[in-house]
Amino acid sequence: MNNNTKNCFSVDVEGFVESNLQSFHIPEKYISRDKENYEIEKNVNFILSFLDNLNVKGTFFFLGRIAQDIPLIIKETAKQGHEIACHSYEHKRIFGLTEIEFKENILYSKKSLEDISGTAVYGFRAPDFSITKASLWALDILKELGFLYDSSIYPIGLHDVYGIENTETGIHTLPNGLMEFPLSTMEVFGKSLPFCGGGYFRLYPLSITEHFIRKSNSNGSPCMIYIHPYEVGNEIPQISEMSLYRRFRHYYNCKDGYKRLAKTLKSFDFCTVIELLKENQFVDLKLQNNSNIR
Repeated sequence: MNNNTKNCFSVDVEGFVESNLQSFHIPEKYISRDKENYEIEKNVNFILSFLDNLNVKGTFFFLGRIAQDIPLIIKETAKQGHEIACHSYEHKRIFGLTEIEFKENILYSKKSLEDISGTAVYGFRAPDFSITKASLWALDILKELGFLYDSSIYPIGLHDVYGIENTETGIHTLPNGLMEFPLSTMEVFGKSLPFCGGGYFRLYPLSITEHFIRKSNSNGSPCMIYIHPYEVGNEIPQISEMSLYRRFRHYYNCKDGYKRLAKTLKSFDFCTVIELLKENQFVDLKLQNNSNIR
């Protein structure tokens, strides 16, 4: 790697309500699979057009249930040359599942996504980055099921749901042979500070985020940007019962999310996860001849 280091752009494809059901109470009147599917389809189509205009390819971590509910959006995403990856079956934290439940869910999701997209699924990201010390067993299951890489671990210790403090921050090979691409952090005053994705991308001044990306890249370290469709697209449910704190945390900068994202995507070089891993020989070079990899 050099100062022209590529970074990865990724999308955790899920609806606003389902992504927050385990975080705070959402009244029953807002819970609708049909409305959620409409939201996802509209927002992902917006993102696909947005990325096409910028000539950027990304990795889309789809919930497996989307392959059943709105398969056409997965087909279209693959058709446009983006990488299809797995985000579990439903948006449920891994450490709340049994090993058997997790294995069955992931096996079904991986096969469904592959059947719908016509491409191999090599990557996984846990909902809410919920591979923690309590669920490290999930990594062996991913390896067993044929995944090449995971991008679920946040190397931080300050969040109440996710994170593994003092773990490796760069792309590395786990003891079982699975590649791990951790979420991006920057050391500030001796602490690992998360940046580059989701709420962090929306809440931080853009100048700070881009400074951190530039600093990481200058050391030859690629960054991982991740967003959710509702942070960039036009469809996002307005839940009036949310506290002021929650409204700020979940809605801030969503309206102009695509403008902020466009600036960052134009300022740095981005690609899919599997492309970056291939180019830097983190995965078997034979994959370069696999027509399923775009």
